[in-house]
Amino acid sequence: MEDKIINLLHMARKARKLKSGYDACERSCFSNNAKLLIYATDLAEKRKKHLLNMANANNVKIVEYGSKSLFGREFKIRDIGIICIEDANFAKGILRSIG
Repeated sequence: MEDKIINLLHMARKARKLKSGYDACERSCFSNNAKLLIYATDLAEKRKKHLLNMANANNVKIVEYGSKSLFGREFKIRDIGIICIEDANFAKGILRSIG
């Protein structure tokens, strides 16, 4: 199941519908582009709380999945704790796979 989710994340990135990092995801939420926020299980509690508030205020679905090192390894960038999906179909597929 994890492979399917990772594949969907890679496809979303290739389609330029994936944003990574706190600032990029925050901009995406406030511009009403974000459809799904995904945060790592090892993210700081203070950051999780802020993300939940931001997602609720902007009517964005939010889910906990993976770890910072998993996202960093998969996307070959520093360890990141937050990614967002800007496409409804990718978001649905990921939620179905996680769910």
